[in-house]
Amino acid sequence: MDEHPPAAPPAPIVVADPAEACGRVAEELHTLLAEGARDGRPVVLGLATGGTMVGVYAALVERLRAEPVDLSRVTTFNLDEFLGLPAEHPLSFWSFMTQHLFGPAGFAPERCHFPDAELAAQQPGLAGEAYQALIARHGGIDLQLLGIGRNGHVAFNEPGTSAVAVTRVVPLHEHTREDAAAAFGGLEQVPTHAITMGLLELRAARRLRLLAFGAGKAAAVRAMLSGPVSPACPASLLRNHADLQVLTDGAAASALDA
Repeated sequence: MDEHPPAAPPAPIVVADPAEACGRVAEELHTLLAEGARDGRPVVLGLATGGTMVGVYAALVERLRAEPVDLSRVTTFNLDEFLGLPAEHPLSFWSFMTQHLFGPAGFAPERCHFPDAELAAQQPGLAGEAYQALIARHGGIDLQLLGIGRNGHVAFNEPGTSAVAVTRVVPLHEHTREDAAAAFGGLEQVPTHAITMGLLELRAARRLRLLAFGAGKAAAVRAMLSGPVSPACPASLLRNHADLQVLTDGAAASALDA
């Protein structure tokens, strides 16, 4: 039996290609940042890594160069980080964000936050509580970016994750490690654990924007939007969020009518 009652899914926004979806999300982010700067209001972004986000960040950087915005009151929180990698490691999520967004756009490094992987390796519970408290001190997340894994995971919340899971250390799924093996130079080099925001924090964000592209994500998108609301597909537990948009290309949406 499902842990949660059925929820009416939002209709996905199906676009011609990934570039269109990335452009739409980048435009929304630019508007949010510009309005915050105009009103003197802090803006808090929840950010993600991965290939899906590269296009979003490239489009946002281009937009910020065309119409600059004061980013001095912007705070960011990334979803997750590998354990056992120093921040400067080229495959850390800190390095990814610095390369694709923080450096090119000129975000203030001291306002860009990640779960403390070093503390998490020693005191995982304390690291999770500290990240939750830091997000709360900044008033919560205004807009959270998300991708989706082939098995319906979001961040490193793998199947079986409870809707009330919070920031914590998790073992990496073998498929996740296998997918990363080439980049790390072999499976034995891939970290075995990460610290990740939980579904409770994701559900608390005021806006959720999830992007999914390609036929390889079709089953996950279908499970998220058309299947049971269940921990078996963690993304489905976000389905009843008050301001969720799922942006896909035709290939990722192809199984919705199946």
